[in-house]
Amino acid sequence: MKHLFTLALLISTSLSLAQKARKYTDVTDELAKKVVATPVSTVPFRLAVVPFAATKFSVETSTQFGDYLTETIIGALAGHPAKIKLFERTRLDAVLKEQEFILTDLMKPAAALKIGQLVPIDALLSGTYTKLKSYIDVSARLIDVASGEILMSYNGRIKMNKNLATLFKNSTNLVVINNTQPLPANGNPVNVTVNNTINTGNNESKKTKEDICKERSVEFIARLSDLSSTDKINKLVNDAIKIPFDNVCGKFHYEIMYNFAKYKIQDNNYQRFILQTLDTITNPTSDNRSFEIFQFLAADKVIDEAEWLAGLHAMSRVGNYTLSSYLRIFFIKAPLNDEATSLKRIDTFLRLAQESKIGLPRPLPIETVFFEMMESLRDNTRLSRYIFKNYSKQFRLDEESKSKVFHELDYLYQYEVDPTKKTETVSWISEFFNDNEYPKAHDHLYEFARHFELTDYEDRNEKIRKEFPEEDLKILVSRCQSKFSSYATLTPYPSQKEDRINFCVRYNVPITGVIPSMQEAGALLRGTNLDEQLRVVNLLTLMNNKPKIIENDLINLFDKRTLEDRGKLNEIQTIAIEILGNIKTQNPKAINHMINVLPNYGNDTKAAEGSLVKIGKAAVPALITRLDKTTDQDGGLQYQLITILGKIGKDANAAERSINRILKINRNKDVVYAAEAALQSIN
Repeated sequence: MKHLFTLALLISTSLSLAQKARKYTDVTDELAKKVVATPVSTVPFRLAVVPFAATKFSVETSTQFGDYLTETIIGALAGHPAKIKLFERTRLDAVLKEQEFILTDLMKPAAALKIGQLVPIDALLSGTYTKLKSYIDVSARLIDVASGEILMSYNGRIKMNKNLATLFKNSTNLVVINNTQPLPANGNPVNVTVNNTINTGNNESKKTKEDICKERSVEFIARLSDLSSTDKINKLVNDAIKIPFDNVCGKFHYEIMYNFAKYKIQDNNYQRFILQTLDTITNPTSDNRSFEIFQFLAADKVIDEAEWLAGLHAMSRVGNYTLSSYLRIFFIKAPLNDEATSLKRIDTFLRLAQESKIGLPRPLPIETVFFEMMESLRDNTRLSRYIFKNYSKQFRLDEESKSKVFHELDYLYQYEVDPTKKTETVSWISEFFNDNEYPKAHDHLYEFARHFELTDYEDRNEKIRKEFPEEDLKILVSRCQSKFSSYATLTPYPSQKEDRINFCVRYNVPITGVIPSMQEAGALLRGTNLDEQLRVVNLLTLMNNKPKIIENDLINLFDKRTLEDRGKLNEIQTIAIEILGNIKTQNPKAINHMINVLPNYGNDTKAAEGSLVKIGKAAVPALITRLDKTTDQDGGLQYQLITILGKIGKDANAAERSINRILKINRNKDVVYAAEAALQSIN
């Protein structure tokens, strides 16, 4: 393993060294093209681009370069609106700041999943850069925020030039004091003149509106560093609310909301100001302020009536898929409202949707609002169950909507912890499949049934039994038996079809022409078609004790011989041994046949060993008789017979004398050990 690791490291290093540094635009264009070309499930997909951050290996760091690189990539991606819908960067920056994310951590899927819960996006593009002497290495990842899957990764190398070098010089050679005056790293002051206006001949330069706004923002942000007294907070609020919260001169309000939420500061005057601002936002979908205001209002975990009414008015103007994000904030991020209030607000919102009063520029269909609300409330099964129970039948379903309903039901069942409510959900699922036909129905029905399937790992099985109790599956099968039957063969994939048929066999779901009745199975076993016999015995292995009525037909298979396909007949006879073990046959002919094949050391031997243990006490006399006939030359057979008797346990205590005889005549250490262990087991 050590050598493999070393080899991998050498290969990785060689590839890195071999990579050629290229022009800045070549690398950024290539990265953008890879993002655009990445296959995604939804088009256009909602993408957020995180500022590129320096790695710890970078010899120099520069937020200016990181921002420049990020904006270049955003600009390149903006040219593909049919494929990508870009999430507004300032809004993302606010979320990153609020949650105190470390930019380099955003290359990790776990961080992307977290961001996906906070903002309405489908994917996150994050990256790092490492500046070395003559080039800059750039790495990027495109991560699905729902699954955490890395959809695309990229590595490129940018050749340093004079223009790029200035971005690093500005960052490393200047120290910023109070965010206003740049000084050289040695601390000696220099004369800096910035002139953003046309020189009119006067020595004084007029301040532009932009300059005034920046100065005002700096002033307010500085005051946020000291919120130590009520008086200071009141003065800050009184001054702040005089300036409208717009995206021109009022951007500092983002910082005020962030700090008030962070330090749990409640101020009624500022709260009223924010609610008034929210009411003036005509198009919340395209205005960053609305989403940030919603986050601010929910920061104390309670949405009072005034906040609810203002939020309701704002949400009535949201006309796309972002609606679920707003609803989630009010119902999930602020969970301290009593349930009765939440249900009343849900009814109010959905009633407005029914009256075509939700959504701009055109009202959203009620089914769209229903699914947006179901999506937003997935973390609260009580509320989502209420919505489904009361509103899911109030609109007509097309094929796409039917698929969505299934996924909502699937989610409701999986994440419900109350066993009674889980069983009720199974009733809803049964009713849904019985009432709705659509192209993916057969996949969805069997997909749901697969949740209950046990694995080879008992620890995992314990969890499955708790979350997916088989009693619920039996209810589903009994109520949707005809659907399971008709859907079993609809899949084009042979292995999947076999799995579905096996499922139907285990749960006694008849499939005409595919799963035979016991009478049909017996007739086929008495015939000569080996292919049909092999198919039938494979199905019978899944039927537990049901094949008992055709026991004689199974036993008679041992007498059959063929000149055409001996291998296939042997396989049929081996499976027949397994079935006879399942039904715990007491037929002497069957038991003797199993004992006789023990020396074969083939598949039939393994099947016989297992079946004799299952048969148990009824097989003991024949096993003792055969053991008593062995000599010291039959060590292998003695070992097999003794092991089987030991596994049968106390029901095989009649074999004690015979096993002791073997201890006296056989000195093989394996046989002796098996005999000693068997004696302990049967006594």
